[in-house]
Amino acid sequence: MSKKKSSRRDFLKNSAAAGLTALVSGAAIADGKAMAEDFKEGKKAILMDNSLCVECQACRVACQNEYEIDIEYSFIKFNSIEKGEYPNVAYHLRRNSCMHCPDAPCIAVCPVDALSESEEGFTVIDAETCIACGRCLDICPFDVPEIGSERMYKCDLCQHRIKDGKDPACVDTCIAYALDYGDYEEMLEKGNDRVEKLKEDHPDANLYTVDYKDDDFGLLLILKTDPQELDLVDTRRR
Repeated sequence: MSKKKSSRRDFLKNSAAAGLTALVSGAAIADGKAMAEDFKEGKKAILMDNSLCVECQACRVACQNEYEIDIEYSFIKFNSIEKGEYPNVAYHLRRNSCMHCPDAPCIAVCPVDALSESEEGFTVIDAETCIACGRCLDICPFDVPEIGSERMYKCDLCQHRIKDGKDPACVDTCIAYALDYGDYEEMLEKGNDRVEKLKEDHPDANLYTVDYKDDDFGLLLILKTDPQELDLVDTRRR
């Protein structure tokens, strides 16, 4: 452990320039795009219907148990708001976890290559390699990574489970059937169908980020309200 702490100190003192080089490296970005194209056919996604979620926290607890992480860290959180005035008040929430971005910027800036894209298109972390430098947090548009003393914490969609043909722990645990996992195109179709039904009572219902951005994110969120009201990045198509 002392060896790892020493390497972190050395890194923090000497690698600022190297981090900036990684950020702007055209070669790294080009490699990431080529990788995404190769994995396109096997791309998976997790679909969360936030209109069904009861915020029971079972998914969060299952996740923490699966990874045996300290209670102070969490791969899954929730953001919520109330809209309207009594007695016409509506409650809205959304899952706050890694969005598994295409061409994820955190991968490009990691100075020790602790982050990579899986065959399914998810952003995964090698916890043993991570030095908790915080570069990923600095560049993440969703402010997801949590930086601990030895490593960064974030969702990697239970890679050990899906490689064995199982669903991620959160999906397997959800009592409200708000979570689903499978082929990207299948999740996309289910998400769009659900949004169309929700729009009958919730005109602002949308599938984030599909309704706002062309890229294929690994986490699809069915929302009843404008994403920005739930502190989500404005990725509207220009």
